[in-house]
Amino acid sequence: MKIVPGQMIVAVLAAAVAVLPTAGKDTADTKLRGDLVTVMSEAAPNELIPISIVLREQFSADEFTQFNWIDDKQQRRAAVLGRLKTVARSSSASLLASLQDQQAEGAVGSRIRDLWIANVIATEANSQAIMKIVARDDVAYVNYDRPVGSEVFPVDPNKPSMDDFNALADGRGIECGVEIMRAPEVWNNLNITGEGVVVGIIDTGCCIQHPDIENQVWTNPGEIPGNGLDDDNNGYIDDIVGWDFENDDNDPSDSNGHGTHTAGTVCGDGTDGTITGMAPNCQMMILKFWNNFSGESIVWEAMQYAADNNADVVTASIGWPHWIGPDRATWRAVCENTMAAGVVVVYAAGNEANFNPPVDNIRTPGDVPDMLTIGGTDCNDNSYNMSSIGPVTWEFVDPYNDWPYPPGKIKPSVSAPAVDTISCENSPCTGYTSLSGTSMATPHVAGAVALMLEANPNLDHFSAKQILMDTSVDLGAPGMDNTFGAGRVDAYEAVVGAMNHGDPCPADLTGDDQVNIDDIFAVLGLWGDCPDPCPPYCAGDLTEDCTVNIDDIFAILGMWGPCD
Repeated sequence: MKIVPGQMIVAVLAAAVAVLPTAGKDTADTKLRGDLVTVMSEAAPNELIPISIVLREQFSADEFTQFNWIDDKQQRRAAVLGRLKTVARSSSASLLASLQDQQAEGAVGSRIRDLWIANVIATEANSQAIMKIVARDDVAYVNYDRPVGSEVFPVDPNKPSMDDFNALADGRGIECGVEIMRAPEVWNNLNITGEGVVVGIIDTGCCIQHPDIENQVWTNPGEIPGNGLDDDNNGYIDDIVGWDFENDDNDPSDSNGHGTHTAGTVCGDGTDGTITGMAPNCQMMILKFWNNFSGESIVWEAMQYAADNNADVVTASIGWPHWIGPDRATWRAVCENTMAAGVVVVYAAGNEANFNPPVDNIRTPGDVPDMLTIGGTDCNDNSYNMSSIGPVTWEFVDPYNDWPYPPGKIKPSVSAPAVDTISCENSPCTGYTSLSGTSMATPHVAGAVALMLEANPNLDHFSAKQILMDTSVDLGAPGMDNTFGAGRVDAYEAVVGAMNHGDPCPADLTGDDQVNIDDIFAVLGLWGDCPDPCPPYCAGDLTEDCTVNIDDIFAILGMWGPCD
């Protein structure tokens, strides 16, 4: 049989597709995205290329308002996810069947992933199969799901100073970011440690046997370990602690060390000697990403898993610089749909402060307008000199075409310590190591969110983000700016803000559903002027005069008794 060169296949099929009837102005050229034309022209005839297929039918973000009347957050999540699944499955059935037919012929890879979180199908296919896909009216476009390397992890390539590490390595301290963000005050004064909150950590996996985090590992309540069955029917067999989305198995062990480090910043409890975690009693769902199979779609699947398996927070210290060509439109849909389901979504800004200013310096998906995007500081509240800066624009990204520049959208949202961060070591699975980057800032904030959600489980992404911004310590130019965002996160004031958000019983400072003598003692422990900035929030300041004084005790007396 004569083998036709890949370039000829692409040219002939592109010409054929160009004359087929398609919706709007779509042609083969416009429906092949992310350098796919070039990749196909250089591929061997039967070479399988990683792709993501974006279907034309999408659930509009505006339609999520129909679920706003559902007060219970879990019920609202079920409604949102149910609707996303219905839209995706009703519109993708024909394409899935076609892919399965081509799979039997070897034209499509063995792994076909139905990502209802944004009505996307991810797989591998040869050039002929790809051209058949783009010819379909129900397909909006096909993107090259580019395999990428360690550069998606925003870690400073320069070796950090070890001064702080050497001061802590003998086991006598609290990691400086945890301390400056006032997490110990949350634990000690408010008795909040992240208990009951599940944080999905999308990273290189985790050494779950590390003494500081082994007791904080989420376990899937619907799975029976080791029986080889998908007991909870979520599509994953024996997913006891999470999933490895690269190798498609249930062993998310750390292949790099980055993931164990970020996990320790979320929930490390100091068993080995140094407290590294913001929320030492939260649970971490391990969602491993290391992108050898493909890049972006693996993270989308991890976010889908987190939303579908009741994670409260998703944190990801990863991002795609724009010059890599991420599928920004699909990223925005995935993120906005996950947020609509009630998950708080936290991503790093990136480490490209000195690259291609003045716009679009923030990585995708940190550039998503509603994203809780994290910039970096040091533990003296100076800007981390590599931390990516805003603004961002979406004016040339269909179908959004918003946030035109100038002025664009201010980013990051908030900042957190990112320099010489001490956290858990992966190899050996004990002790500590030091890293720098917005990768380190991001889990600091995710841990703060876990504290907030224990204080107020009804917070959604938008309310949690707003409280963090309102209570941050303003740095740099007054107000929001493109270096620090709203400022460096103050976990204590954020938790107090969470406690007061929509609170029908604001005088119940101890959280026992009673306004009583314990709340008076709580006020006495907070006596005096509130720290800057005040307003909007200050623990114990019930009269909102930026001072905790006798007036607040009178306020407590006026609300005495059980909370309604």
